[in-house]
Amino acid sequence: MYAAAHVHFINGLDNVVFDEFTRRLNAANASKYIQSLKEMYVDFMVREPNLFTLDDPSKFQRLFNQEISKDRAHIDRELDDMAKQLLCLCVTIGENPLIRYHRPLDVPGTINRNIPWHLAKLVQAELDNFCKVNPEFPPPRDPPLPRGTLIILDRTIDPASPFLHEFTYQAMLADLLPTEDTLSGVKYSYEYTQEDGTSKDTEIVLNEQDTVYTSIRHMHIANTTEQLIDDFNKFVEENKGSSGGQSSVRSLNDMKNVIANLPQFQEMKTKFSAHMAIASDCMSEFTKQNLEAIGLIEQDMACGETPDGHAPKHLVDELVPILDDPYTSQMIKTRLIMLWISTADKVDTEELELLLAHARLDQEYKDAIDNLSLLGVQLSKSASKFGKKSKKERKKQANIVNPNDVPFDLSRYVPVVKRVVEGHMNETIDQSLFPLLRMPEPENLKADASSARKQHHQLRVYKTQWHKKTIGTTTSKPPSGPPVIIFVAGGITWSEARSAYELAATFDREVYIGSTHILSPDSFVRSLGNLDKPLPPSKSMVPHYDGSSRTSAAASSTASPAHKKILKKW
Repeated sequence: MYAAAHVHFINGLDNVVFDEFTRRLNAANASKYIQSLKEMYVDFMVREPNLFTLDDPSKFQRLFNQEISKDRAHIDRELDDMAKQLLCLCVTIGENPLIRYHRPLDVPGTINRNIPWHLAKLVQAELDNFCKVNPEFPPPRDPPLPRGTLIILDRTIDPASPFLHEFTYQAMLADLLPTEDTLSGVKYSYEYTQEDGTSKDTEIVLNEQDTVYTSIRHMHIANTTEQLIDDFNKFVEENKGSSGGQSSVRSLNDMKNVIANLPQFQEMKTKFSAHMAIASDCMSEFTKQNLEAIGLIEQDMACGETPDGHAPKHLVDELVPILDDPYTSQMIKTRLIMLWISTADKVDTEELELLLAHARLDQEYKDAIDNLSLLGVQLSKSASKFGKKSKKERKKQANIVNPNDVPFDLSRYVPVVKRVVEGHMNETIDQSLFPLLRMPEPENLKADASSARKQHHQLRVYKTQWHKKTIGTTTSKPPSGPPVIIFVAGGITWSEARSAYELAATFDREVYIGSTHILSPDSFVRSLGNLDKPLPPSKSMVPHYDGSSRTSAAASSTASPAHKKILKKW
C-alpha cells in the first residue's frame, strides 16, 4: 500500500466535478491521503515542434456524418470537448489569443454547419473562465509581444489538399509507403544490406531524434535524394582514413554499395541506409503508379492553371485515359474524380457520368464520391481565391523569366490554410470571410481589468512553468511578432503541417498548427465513404461519471453537465 497519492488531471475540471470530487474525498475521510491535486492542461498530443493534434480521428465522422448533420446538441458536445483541449494548448504556450474564424458563404444546396464559429465561441468562453480564475494568465513575455491569434478553420476550407499527391519527403512517405503511426514516431520496415552482401528486414522509427529525417522531411523528393548524397559524400570525405578510401557516390545505388562495405560507423550506416531505402522506395512507387502524369493533372486541377500559367481546357479528356488504365488503382481514380469535383467551378453531370463509367469503381468508392456533398465542398469556393489565381495573375506567372522563381511543376499548389495565414500576417485577409470573434481591448482597459481581477480571492489556481522558448526557429533571437495558432477541425494533411514551418521561417514568428488528427489521402477517402453510415458507438474506457447533479455556487452558468473524459482515468 502507498502512504499517499498525487492526483494529476490532464485537463481542467468543471467546478461541479471539482466540488463533487472533493466532497467524496472528505466523506470517505480520504482527503488526508491526497498530497497534491493538479490540473495539468496537457490534453493534446505534440507531434512535432510546430505540430499538435487532439488525437481523435473519429471527430471527422462525428462532425460531418449525415446522421448528425442536423443534431446541434451532438455537434455542440463534440465541439465542447475540442474547446477544452484547445484551452490546454493555449495554457501550455502561455497565450490568451484573439480568435479569428472562417465564416463561409451560404451556398444553396450545400450543408453549412458553421463549425469554426461555434467552436470559436466555446474556446473564447473557456479562455475567459480560465483567465477569471487565474488573473496572472497569460504570463508576460520578454521582450513583450502583442496577443497572439488563434485561427479556427475546418476541413471544408480546402477539400482539394487531401486528394493531391504530395512530393515532399514526409508526405510522400505517408502517402505511398506502408507506415505505422506509433507513440514514439512513424515506424517503417525496409530491407537492409549487410556487410556480407545479404539482405535483412529491419525497421526504423522516424521522430525528432533522427536529425537526418528532420533535416529533409519538408524537402521535395528530388532535393531529398541530392541532399542525402551530398551529406553522405561529405561524411566519407571527413572520414577517409576509416572508410577505406571510398570515392564519392552519385546515386542512391552507389550509396547502397558503399554503405555495405563500410566496417564502422554503425549509427551513420543505419540512418543513411534507412533514408536511402525510403527515398528509393518512394521513387519506385512514383514510377510504378505513373505519378508524374497523374501529379501534373492534379496540379492543373487544384491550381486552375497549367505550368505555363494558362487555364486548363481539356481536363476531362486528360482524365479519361488515366481512369481507363487498368494499372491505375481504384483509390487513385477516386482521388482524381473527387479532386475534379472539388475544384470545378461547376460540375457537369454528363461529364461526371463519363468519368465514372471509365473508372469502373466499386461501390465503396462511389459512396465516397457521393458523400462529398456532406462535406459541403462548395463552401470552399468562398476561400478559393486563396488557392487559385485570376486570369491576370496567370498571365503574370506565364511571363516569369527566371526559372528559379518557378516551383516544381508537380508541387505548385499552395494549401488554402497557408494562404489564409499569410493574409492574416500581411494584414490583407478578408475580414468578412475570416472575422475576429472579439476585437482587441485597448491597453489601458485591459490593464484596469487585470488589476480588478487580482482583487478577487481564488479558491483554485493553476501553476505552471510557462512556455518560454521559441519553438521551430533556428536562432535565439526573439520572434518579430505575436504567435499564430492554426486549428483545422476534421483533419490536416502533411502539406498543411509543413506550412507552419514555412510561415515561421518567412515571417520570423512562432507558428503552431494542429487538428483533430493527421490524415492521409487514402484514410480521407475511406472516412468520406463512411459519412452516410451510422456512427459507431463511443468506446469509453470507463463508465460515464454519475456523480451529483447539483450545481455549485461557484459553477459557471455555461458549465456543461456532460461527463468529463478526463475523470474517466480516475
